[in-house]
Parts: sequence; C-alpha cells; structure tokens
Amino acid sequence: MKALLLGLLVLTISANVHAAAETREYKKDSGVQATVTIHTEETDGTQAAAYVDAQENKKFIEDLLADATSPLAKLKAEIEKESCDANSTPENPWIDGCGEVTITEAVRTSFGRGGWMSGGAGYTFFVGFTSDGSGRFFDVTHMVTISESAEAQVTPDTFDYNGIVIKTLTLDEIKKLEKKEIER
Repeated sequence: MKALLLGLLVLTISANVHAAAETREYKKDSGVQATVTIHTEETDGTQAAAYVDAQENKKFIEDLLADATSPLAKLKAEIEKESCDANSTPENPWIDGCGEVTITEAVRTSFGRGGWMSGGAGYTFFVGFTSDGSGRFFDVTHMVTISESAEAQVTPDTFDYNGIVIKTLTLDEIKKLEKKEIER
C-alpha cells in the first residue's frame, strides 16, 4: 500500500513538473482555425501526440461563436432567427420569452499519431435550441466536428526536436441533422 501511495505521489509531482515546464500561446487565425504554440523544456523523448489534449477546445469554440465571420457564429444566429425571429447579444445569450442556442460538450471521436512527431484528434459536439418554458426542451439540429493536430518542430540541419510543438485547431464540418421515423 505504501508503494502504491509513493508511486501516485511521484506521478503527481512529475505531472506538475511537466505542466510547469511548458508555455502555451493561443492565437485565433481565422473564423475556422486557431494555432497554439507550445514551448517545452524537454528535448528528448518528446511525443507530439501527448499535446493532443483538448485543452484549448473550449476557448476555440467560444472564439468561433464570438466571430461574426465564423460558420459556427452564423449557425447560431440562423438558429435564433428560425426559433425566435430575433438574435441574442453577447452579454445576454437568452432571448426572453423564447430561449437560447445550446452547445453540448465536445466528445473525442477519433485519435491518431504519426510516430513521435505528430498526432491528431477529432471532436464532435451538437448544437440546438433550448426553448423557454417550464420544460426547457432541448432540440438538437446540427452536429459539429472540430479537429486538433500537433506537430513537433525540428531543427533544419539535424532534424532534432527544437522544444516547440505547433498545435492547430480547425472547424471541419457542420452537418444539419435530419430526423427519420423508425418503423416499429
């Protein structure tokens, strides 16, 4: 039992040291993409796939919703118009007497790695409308897919890892869901 506790303590300390040994710089590039530059202190044994961790996904989705040119922001405005004949404001996403657009948590739906230098994942979430009223019914209308890829950067002459991982977040697909009756 003591060995197990000691092992957990060592893992916790090493995870904290690893987390403290990196800095991340997030930059939204466009209405469909953002880049994260990760500076690490490690130089040997790097696995780029370890940085495919969904840490920036929530910020990325928030940024897409705040950018009027983004397809996700346009979808939100379209759903509000269809459901309420009005649009919300950034300060108040709830439209009085009608409801609001709801976005579910993202779920990882794919993952892959390309050796030590690269990795990637896909995430899916749903968008719909939650209507006003005592029931607050949520009706899903769209499925959205985003991807996250990480690439370890190398020196041009020796191709050794240079301590930087570039991660790219991309809005890949917005798909309208069609409802089909199932025969019973």
